[in-house]
Amino acid sequence: MIKTIAGLLLLTSLYATAGTPLQCGPFKIESDEKGAVTVNGASAKIKSTTFLKAKNDDDNVRLHWRVKNTKAPGMIDMDLVTREGKSELEAEIVRTSPSQIKIRGSYDCEKIK
Repeated sequence: MIKTIAGLLLLTSLYATAGTPLQCGPFKIESDEKGAVTVNGASAKIKSTTFLKAKNDDDNVRLHWRVKNTKAPGMIDMDLVTREGKSELEAEIVRTSPSQIKIRGSYDCEKIK
């Protein structure tokens, strides 16, 4: 629970304070004033926050979350990696059986004006 709150606060501080959502390939990432994060309108559940260099270093952080797929049944695992202020989103469809193929992608992120 604490990691979830910390992740929401971190993501909120990174993007919501600027009032600027992110566009990462086909994914639009937004957060509201309460800290709720949405991806393409679906609520995201923060799973973990990892600081890549120093603790509380917002310029070097990895946020991992799971979100409902808005275009097909199932869920998507996502990692938003920010290094030196530049963000990249790694996304992978959650497989429901080992026989399914892995579908994943990596997208550069831009702030939407």
